[in-house]
Amino acid sequence: MVSMYYYHIILVILMGFLDFLKGSGKDDKSSSVQGMPVDKKFVNPFSVSLSFLPLRLSANKKNSVNLIVRVKNVSPESHLVSIDALLPREAMLGFDEACINKAVEKKGGELCSGESTDIQVTIWANNQSKLGNHKIDVTIYSHYRGYDKVLSYVKKSTSLRVV
Repeated sequence: MVSMYYYHIILVILMGFLDFLKGSGKDDKSSSVQGMPVDKKFVNPFSVSLSFLPLRLSANKKNSVNLIVRVKNVSPESHLVSIDALLPREAMLGFDEACINKAVEKKGGELCSGESTDIQVTIWANNQSKLGNHKIDVTIYSHYRGYDKVLSYVKKSTSLRVV
């Protein structure tokens, strides 16, 4: 029984080695992964800009600011887009009025080639918000056949000023 087990392991290793020696039979320059040539570098499918409206938050006061994420599709294909935004845990800022939620996800829909969209995320301050610059991390995702599979992503960071 044990010798049969070892026989199967040796057979699998031998077949893998023979596949390695044989090769794929294709020229490396002509092979592609999801329509993209292997010899070209991967190009970022999005042009992303981040801005705030109004420009800053007031400290020790309940108010809000909108983070505007402008995403432009610069690739020839259409992409399904979503964003994630993260706030620092120690900051008394949040994506809800109570400043409890420090992460948010927004779905932007399908973006055809050359199109752009603005995705707005509201950031709240409360009476315990402190002065300073707070880092915000934003990740823009390109999805494949629904929002559960990710093709690629772009990370951007910005700083929100609280005065």
